[in-house]
Amino acid sequence: MKPLILLLFLSFNFSFAQIRDETAIRKLMDEFMQCIRTRDEARFSSLFQEPVLWTGIYTDRTQAKRLEKDPKAEYYFTDDYKAFIRSFKDDKSEERFDNIKIIEDGAIASASFDYSFWYDGKMENWGKEIWTLMKIHGTWKITSVTFSMDLAKYFPQPSLKERTKKQ
Repeated sequence: MKPLILLLFLSFNFSFAQIRDETAIRKLMDEFMQCIRTRDEARFSSLFQEPVLWTGIYTDRTQAKRLEKDPKAEYYFTDDYKAFIRSFKDDKSEERFDNIKIIEDGAIASASFDYSFWYDGKMENWGKEIWTLMKIHGTWKITSVTFSMDLAKYFPQPSLKERTKKQ
C-alpha cells in the first residue's frame, strides 16, 4: 500500500510541476507580446538565452507572389531578437498568439503556435511559430525562434476554427 501512495504522491507532484512550468511559459509568451506593444527592449532581452537562433521562411505561395515583384527575393531570412525589438519606432505594433501547444520536461521545452503580426490595427503577416526554451536557474528562456510567414495582403489568415480543424 505504501508504494502505491508514494507513486500517487510522486505522480501528483510531477503533474503539478508540469502545470506550473506550462503556466510560466505562457506568462513568458504574454511578456513577449507585451514587450512588442510597449517597445521594452530591456525586458524583451531578458526573455532570451544566448546564443539565439532567429529564422523565418516565407510559405511557398507567398514566396511566389514576392518573386513576381522581385525575382531575387530570398526565401528565408535570419535576424536576431535585439534587431527585432529595435525595429519598432512607435506603439502601433502587436503580435498575437493562439492555438498554443507546449511540450516540456522541466528543463527544456518547445512552444508551437499560430501567430499574427499587426501594425496600426491591420494584420501584416501570419503563420506558425516554434520556440525552443531552456529553464535556467528556475526561469524559462527562449533559445530559438523559427517561423513561417504568409503576407496578409496576399493571403488572409483562416479563422482559428479552420486552422485547428482535424485533417
